[in-house]
Amino acid sequence: MPTLTEQKPIVRVTYDEMEAYMLLPEPSLDEIYEVSQLQAALTESGVSAGIIEEKLTELVDNKIYNSEVLVAQGIQSVDGVDGYYDYNFNANLDRKPKMLPDGSVDYWSVHSIEAVVAGQVIAIYHPAIEGRDGMTVKGKVLTAKHGREQMPIKGKGFERMNDNLTYTATMDGKIEMQNDKIVILPVHEVYGNAELAGGNIDFRGDIVIHGNVESGVVIRATGSITVDGIVEACTLEAGKEIILRSGMLGGNKAFVKTKAGITAKFFEFTKIECEGDLQADVLMDCNVDCKGQVILDGARGSIIGGSIHAVRGVRVSTLGNDAEKRTEVYVGAGIEVYSRLHVLEKKIEVTQQELNKIEEGLKQFDTLQKERGVDYTNDPRRTALLRAKIKDAAILASDNEEAKKLRILAEGSRGACVSVIKEVYPGVVVNIDEMKFTLKNIGTGIEFFKMPDKIATRPCYAGVE
Repeated sequence: MPTLTEQKPIVRVTYDEMEAYMLLPEPSLDEIYEVSQLQAALTESGVSAGIIEEKLTELVDNKIYNSEVLVAQGIQSVDGVDGYYDYNFNANLDRKPKMLPDGSVDYWSVHSIEAVVAGQVIAIYHPAIEGRDGMTVKGKVLTAKHGREQMPIKGKGFERMNDNLTYTATMDGKIEMQNDKIVILPVHEVYGNAELAGGNIDFRGDIVIHGNVESGVVIRATGSITVDGIVEACTLEAGKEIILRSGMLGGNKAFVKTKAGITAKFFEFTKIECEGDLQADVLMDCNVDCKGQVILDGARGSIIGGSIHAVRGVRVSTLGNDAEKRTEVYVGAGIEVYSRLHVLEKKIEVTQQELNKIEEGLKQFDTLQKERGVDYTNDPRRTALLRAKIKDAAILASDNEEAKKLRILAEGSRGACVSVIKEVYPGVVVNIDEMKFTLKNIGTGIEFFKMPDKIATRPCYAGVE
């Protein structure tokens, strides 16, 4: 009977400990290996997991010598997958019009509203997938990353179904993301013209008019206003964007105001106030007060006549016209902003000092009450101090809020300039803060910018911001 060989199996463990190989040196003719001997060699090498028993048996039975054979295999960890939502709506609308290959601007490309109807699926949740831990051949646990569940969607205008995975709209309206919440808001749609006979429109939400707007109509919305047709001499006031796909004929009687931006084909003889950017093809004889940037950089972009004030700057293809029509452009915060900010800062300082004195007076009443044991709660002098404190605190809060807005305005105006891609004509007056530049000769591709002591010019190139 063959005897047990004294040769020792050679075990090699890979550097990551995920595989173990065994090599059996060839024994003498009358010697054999036994499986128990191979198992002992693995134990001695620290291999305790993932052992492939049939491979050990195969090595012994088939007398596989001087060749490495995989005898143990580790288990790789599998990371879990975080839960996630599939949204069935566009949460990131691009409200800027597209520039066409010929340099013109497509105002119909502006997507202002993402609409949904009651019962429409707006989101589906995919639950997290749990991870699976692994193990090396030496028994070391490889910890997997476990998938995390997401919080249920918050907001209004929708509900979560019984499966806790599907979210559906409970109303018709406009859907949007607001600070990681889904909000469905009402939309007022007019499928014909907005006419004086139909009355004014005042709506808490968004307004969409698919026809024209007749002169004299007043339209107010807490959300956005979108008009597909021509807008005549009327009043538009919005809390969000105003989009006029076909433009406005103001007739010196129109007024447009928004707390956001404006996109329009053109404006003629219109007074405009906006806190965001104003983008259009043509501004003719308009009076504009824009806290953002005025952009008319399409192939036909032009400002002719009127007065344009843009805090963050103006970018236009053509400024003025060959008839030398007077056209005034103002950029920067303006000297009045800095003056007002200076006045406010001094006023805030004085009010704060007065409040400090009032607080000191109130503390004295508290001290006297403790020392004398007398209740001064209803003392007329203390009551007067409390009234003064309430009044001054309200004034201080209001002034601080105004000063904050003015500082943001001043900061946003830093470096504001007037960029003219094509022609700028005599009759144009450029104002940057307190400085003025009156153009006397036609120029091409010019950018007006502020230096410490004057308004200077430099080349302006198409497509360069």
